[in-house]
Amino acid sequence: MLRSILKHQFLIEESEHCIEQASHSERRSERLIARRILENEKQHRSWQTSHCRLMKFVAGPSTFDAQFHNLRHTAIDLINRQALFQYLTDNLIPVQRRRVLVKAFHPHAGYSDTVIAEHGEFLKAASSTICATHLAEHVWNDDAFEQDLAEYADAYGSYFCVYCDWVLAEAEQRESSTKPLLLFLKKEAMALRSALLATSSGADIAAAQDRITSNWFH
Repeated sequence: MLRSILKHQFLIEESEHCIEQASHSERRSERLIARRILENEKQHRSWQTSHCRLMKFVAGPSTFDAQFHNLRHTAIDLINRQALFQYLTDNLIPVQRRRVLVKAFHPHAGYSDTVIAEHGEFLKAASSTICATHLAEHVWNDDAFEQDLAEYADAYGSYFCVYCDWVLAEAEQRESSTKPLLLFLKKEAMALRSALLATSSGADIAAAQDRITSNWFH
C-alpha cells in the first residue's frame, strides 16, 4: 500500500506555478484563460478560494492512488461546470432562446447576472482543469490523462448540446426527436467517466519523491 501522500499546500503551490506558466503557453486558449485569472485581482482571489477547496478534496485520502482518483473525479466535475457557458459561447442562438435556456438552469436568477456569473465560473473551472492536467502528468506521471479527459469533454459536450436542444424544445412546447440520441450520448459520456475513474496512477512513490521535495510529503 502506498503510505505517503501529497500535502494540500504542495498542490496549491504547484497549481499557482502552473497557472503562471500557462499565461505564457503556446496554446492560445490556455494562455488567455490564465491571463484572465492573473490579471484581475478579484478573479484571481476567487479562483484561489475555489481551487483551494478542490485541492483539499484531492489531498484528503490516505493513499497516493486514492488522491489520484479524487483528482480525476475533480477534473470530470470541472469539465461539467464549463458546459453551459461553453454552449452559449459556441452556439449562435437568438437572445430570447438563450434567456429560456439560462432560466432552465437558473430559474431564480436574472439573465445578465447569471451569464456574468457563469463566465466567472467557466474561467475558474477552466483554470483548475489546466492545473489538474499538470498535476496528473507531472506528479502522478499519467501521460494519458489529458487525452482521456479531452475524450470525456468531447462526449459530455455532445451530450450537453443535445440536452440543451431538448430543454429548449420542452420550454417551447415543440415536439423533439432527440431523446433517443440524448440517452445514447449520456450513456457514452458515463462510460468514459467510469473509465476515467477506474484508471490508476502510473506513478510510484519513489518516482514521485524523486521529482518533489520530500518535505511536501507526510
